[in-house]
Amino acid sequence: MSTHDGKVAVVTGGASGIGQETVRQLRQAGWTVVVWDRSDAEGAVPVDIADYASVEAAAGQLDGIDLLVNAAGIAGDRQPSASKSPAEWDRVMAVNLNGSFYTMHALYPHLKARKGVVVNIASIAGMMMAKGRVHYAVSKAAVMTLTRSLANEWAADGIRVVAIAPGYVKTPMIQRSIEAGELDEATMAAAHAMNRLATTEEIAGAIIALAQPPFQFMTGAIVTIDGGYTLGK
Repeated sequence: MSTHDGKVAVVTGGASGIGQETVRQLRQAGWTVVVWDRSDAEGAVPVDIADYASVEAAAGQLDGIDLLVNAAGIAGDRQPSASKSPAEWDRVMAVNLNGSFYTMHALYPHLKARKGVVVNIASIAGMMMAKGRVHYAVSKAAVMTLTRSLANEWAADGIRVVAIAPGYVKTPMIQRSIEAGELDEATMAAAHAMNRLATTEEIAGAIIALAQPPFQFMTGAIVTIDGGYTLGK
């Protein structure tokens, strides 16, 4: 019997990319996984994390959870900041920042009851300058601060809150941008000391590892998983 039998996880954005791979690995390890996603993917609970009423309604259907993985997120456009519309800024903030807070807020009672773990997905974009992507960079930097703030506040409740900050990950979204000529894979790979992009399997594996007992004294940490991108070359 798996040591995770009876453990329940909620994964936002679990129908694609990092979220989907996290769901696969969690289930393989014996977890019961509830997928929250805006898509109509089979088995997913339709939730718009940018809408608190939607999140609250979905949270009300749960009896308890041990792990929340906030994998839902959007990149937004790549327009220069002076040309970026306020609506685009608001859209990215609503999903990446507000959505992360809304899910944590709505699921707090469940997490407290089981002394659960939250793993947020930040990005190295939140640590570095990103031309044309100010909204994305600021939203991910804010997710890091949110992680540290709630880790500090919720430690007394037995809830751990951590985040990972990946470099470029070869998700279906990135692959589509490569195929459309919007991104150049060789250029992105060369920015990492390891000269490649991460796989979704690697990032999902790190997410799941952070939820395990060996890391039970870790909270408020931002774990950089970037193949050496932030080391410079």
